Amino acid sequence: SDTYPRWSPDGSKLLFLSSGREPEKKGQLYVISRSGGEARLLADKEEGISSPEWAPDSRRVLFLSRAWMSNKPEDTDVRRIERIRYKFNGVGFFEGRRIHLFMVEEGEDPVQMTSGEFDVESATWSPRGSEIAFITSMRPDADTSRVRDIFTIKSEGGATENITDGGFAIAGLQYSPDGESIAFTGYDNPEELAVDYELYLIPAGGGEARCITGDFSRSLLMGVGSDLRVSTPSRGFTWSYDGKSILFNTADIPYCNLYKLNLDSMEIHTLVTEKVVDGFSISDKGKIAFNAMKSTEPCELYILDKEESKLSHFNKELLDELDLVEPEHFTFTNRLGKEVDGWILKPVGWREDEKYPCVLEMHGGPRGVYGDGMYQEFHLLSADGYAVIYTNPRGSAGYEEAYTMAVMRHYGEVDYEDFMDFTDRAIEIFPWINQSRLGLTGGSYGGYTTNWIICHTNRFKAAVTCRSICNWVSKFGVSDIGFMQPESISGAKTYWGEDLIEQMKHSPLYYAGNVSTPCLIIHSEQDYRCPMAEAEQWFTALKLNDVPTELIRFPDENHELSRSGKPKHREERIQHILRWFREYL
Repeated sequence: SDTYPRWSPDGSKLLFLSSGREPEKKGQLYVISRSGGEARLLADKEEGISSPEWAPDSRRVLFLSRAWMSNKPEDTDVRRIERIRYKFNGVGFFEGRRIHLFMVEEGEDPVQMTSGEFDVESATWSPRGSEIAFITSMRPDADTSRVRDIFTIKSEGGATENITDGGFAIAGLQYSPDGESIAFTGYDNPEELAVDYELYLIPAGGGEARCITGDFSRSLLMGVGSDLRVSTPSRGFTWSYDGKSILFNTADIPYCNLYKLNLDSMEIHTLVTEKVVDGFSISDKGKIAFNAMKSTEPCELYILDKEESKLSHFNKELLDELDLVEPEHFTFTNRLGKEVDGWILKPVGWREDEKYPCVLEMHGGPRGVYGDGMYQEFHLLSADGYAVIYTNPRGSAGYEEAYTMAVMRHYGEVDYEDFMDFTDRAIEIFPWINQSRLGLTGGSYGGYTTNWIICHTNRFKAAVTCRSICNWVSKFGVSDIGFMQPESISGAKTYWGEDLIEQMKHSPLYYAGNVSTPCLIIHSEQDYRCPMAEAEQWFTALKLNDVPTELIRFPDENHELSRSGKPKHREERIQHILRWFREYL
């Protein structure tokens, strides 16, 4: 497949990543002329390539790739592991490799720009192409801390310079058009898990960082959930060409809007709403291209040039053949008195005089968020005769920071209350829901809440838990990020001694003896985020307690199965979900 297209600044060429032209390779960088012809190989790295970016001169290209810190071990398949962060979901084992910055010019070999025991996470050119800024941590605790810094390096190479003070978690950066400033997204409480991302400005030579979105009550870098997302290489923000404003997209439920921040007045204006904007790009004339979806339409291309117009209709022919149900919005009041969003998809062919089974869907995160994004899973359940209900409990993104933070140190507690109250409200508003035929499902943290709920109530008659968690203590030592989140679960600071008991009290496995709900377990064998051991433990516990259960294992898939797995596997996953609910619901 060909992904990550990038026009050269002069508009004459397009670079892209390809993983299908040579199947045994992990990904190469190609360039093709705007006038057509054959694509030319620009760079080929055994460890793959990511995040390519043109230099302003349209000749040089930056990219990231893994590099061995010492000679690659030969004639052995044994892994020697020394770092606590030694693997990552979707990437695999790091072993003795680090992610570094490379530069390449057509016809020449790539040149490694950085080296050392650190990983480069993102990089960008200065406007004149004389300097490169990048995000990394060179601190000794980099593997266990969220603190990141911005460093700069001259484009001809040399020493790096740190321009931040270690007080931020940083996720993206870009120079201003005049090169005097760098904008970055991050937050200044880096040891907390669910703090809002803000937009900051810092002098390009270093100095004090200034938050410029402090009055904006939503976190940046938050998208609305979907299992039909296309690959959209976007920074999450970009400068206007005149340097007078910064554009960004982020979730404000139910949409993911496109905003414009005026740097003179510091006012934020909404440019695009009533859609889920996934990515965007701005021309030197101020014209904006973006892609966006709706709850009943996958991503299409749009242009904003004074007026908004739809550029593509890729899915029209298919959508004309389908009978898709438009979600209906409703709310419930949680136990703190806050009105909370919820939605329902009625079954296809719904009739008021009939009763229908209902499935509660739960997102992951817990910082995920539902809104106007399209889920094929929801529509397939609707087409199979089920109502589908879903909500954003405490802990969800897309709202004020306090709401997102509310689940921290209370996993399985406040969100459980919200799910139960939401289900009650749905049954009250829609009396045609057959409350004796309720099912539930979710993935990742939503798989955790699925497991947790069936430990604490038997009101649901069937459950499907996907890429789930049942034991926070085992996840701590096996997950690629488990060691990063102890306090967020229960408030306990470790996973041993008395703290182990507290962490287990927030683990479904602790209550497995209470489960009677038939539960299908779906998991990917290469999932390093919520490891396979979580599914195996849960399956074994349910079997020993005589609970109807099955374990479906997907080989060569990771945590992203439902969103970007192999098409055949994604279809099989849905078929297993439908089969289970047909049998038990």
